[in-house]
Amino acid sequence: MVQTKYSGKNSIIGVVIAFICIVVYITALVSAIVRIHDSIKQRHEAADREFYNLADLASSAGVLSFMDETFDDIIQNALDASQTLEGVIISGPSGERGFEKEQGKALQWVNHSPRFRNRFDFSRQPFFQPLRVQDLRNVNIQAVAGAIDYAVLAGILKQTLYMIGAALALSLFSLFAESLNKGRSGIGKGNSRGVSAGNRKNWSQAGYSAADSYSERGHIVREENTENRLTEELHRSATVRQDLVFITMEFKPPADNAFYARFAADAARFFSSRDFVCEKGERGISVICPGLNLETGFLNADEFHNRVMGKYPDIFRSKTDLCVGLSSRSERPVNAGRLMFEAEEALERAMMDPVSHIVAFKSDPEKYRAFMENREG
Repeated sequence: MVQTKYSGKNSIIGVVIAFICIVVYITALVSAIVRIHDSIKQRHEAADREFYNLADLASSAGVLSFMDETFDDIIQNALDASQTLEGVIISGPSGERGFEKEQGKALQWVNHSPRFRNRFDFSRQPFFQPLRVQDLRNVNIQAVAGAIDYAVLAGILKQTLYMIGAALALSLFSLFAESLNKGRSGIGKGNSRGVSAGNRKNWSQAGYSAADSYSERGHIVREENTENRLTEELHRSATVRQDLVFITMEFKPPADNAFYARFAADAARFFSSRDFVCEKGERGISVICPGLNLETGFLNADEFHNRVMGKYPDIFRSKTDLCVGLSSRSERPVNAGRLMFEAEEALERAMMDPVSHIVAFKSDPEKYRAFMENREG
């Protein structure tokens, strides 16, 4: 007989899908940032062109009629046709004139003089230029432009959401497929619940009462009844030709009765029923898992280990603070005492191993039969 350790890692397909989703998320984010940056840069360049074109137009119009209604109409029409400019202020000897694309958006008035509003979505480009108007001095034009093209921004964000949504849908589909596969192969709590529910009847038929069978400390099966419970389940599993896994676990840090009761309740909920969870010493429990083979039992034990490690970080500071050993029937005519011995031996090795927190005892059914026949002969 040999001992082996399972890694319990995710399937290759799951890892590949997770990698693809991460790549899509990063690509979508980086692409959105780059495209938004390029859009702002292009808008800055367009604002420069439109401002200098407007300044040339104002200089030409000012030669004919400066600061009258005709001049105002020319500037306002040019501003309305602009793609980036939001407001314009032209100052001259007779005062200041303000123009804005949307009333109240770009300008505010202070002592009857126009001033640009301080908005986060306005460009910080210094749009200012003197105007060359005949016979007039100190004539200047200044403007503000919008830094963001909201239509382009909306399009970028929409495409980014599509990419993230597609990756999210792929990950959800992967999780659904994995859970469905676990349900079919007997991995996970759903299968354990189904098996456990179908064996609670056997427990009651054995003639035990709740007052006698459950312990005061952990409210699970008393330690002295473990072998009897395991014998019952081994007999039933052999009758229906199902496998069975026996798990034993022990934690190293000291803990009071209150924590032990919580730990035992966690195990009862995870493995579906306290009828299959037994006390083991001051810091341990044993679990009977009918219907599971050694590999699926290992995966269930590893999942339970990860959950309690995350739930009690103040108690379990390293993975080896909680150790697990397990063995399975594996089509052998094995008795409860032998299965408990194998699981205990696996647990002892896990307790001494500085790295591995779970050890599984794997037997060879053929060699075991030959060993038993020689022994009987």
